[in-house]
Amino acid sequence: MAVAFLTPACRPQEEIRTYEVKKLPEPSVETPTGGEYQILGAMFPAAEPVWFFKATGKTEVLSEYQAAFDQFLATVRFPNGPDKPPVYDLPAGWKSTGKADSIRLDTVQFGPADKPLEMTLIQASGGVTANVNRWAGQVGATADAAKSTREITTTAGVKGLRVSLTGPKSPSGGPMMRGPMMGGGR
Repeated sequence: MAVAFLTPACRPQEEIRTYEVKKLPEPSVETPTGGEYQILGAMFPAAEPVWFFKATGKTEVLSEYQAAFDQFLATVRFPNGPDKPPVYDLPAGWKSTGKADSIRLDTVQFGPADKPLEMTLIQASGGVTANVNRWAGQVGATADAAKSTREITTTAGVKGLRVSLTGPKSPSGGPMMRGPMMGGGR
């Protein structure tokens, strides 16, 4: 009995073809067109804050004023007691606008004359954690009060907390504060 073996040499070889496949783009995290935003703030007194200074803006712009902000914080004092509005000295070029309302006790402008930054002073309650969390939410940051704050002592010996938070969201243009300090929390 004869068996025929077919060998690969007997068949025509297939032609090898090459072609390019375009790689699909990787899914990307949406980056806001405005870049990162920052809240630079302070709470006085440190133990149970009732006075809040807060400046907001693009991180790249606001970061230029951190040293002046720290100089400003060093001047905060309470000559009439911590339940009365604080007294402070403004750095050169910073000015109080006198703009106040039912929540805002003062508005201070600083930075570029054509697009000044604003720092507000408000009196409120709610504690450190609730307010840091609220501020973090305004810029889309993950809040960790221990990492976002540091204790400061003014030249008058007043203890406060300095806050710095950055995130992808612009804190302006949203609804007015309705956190624990304003009766809107849980």
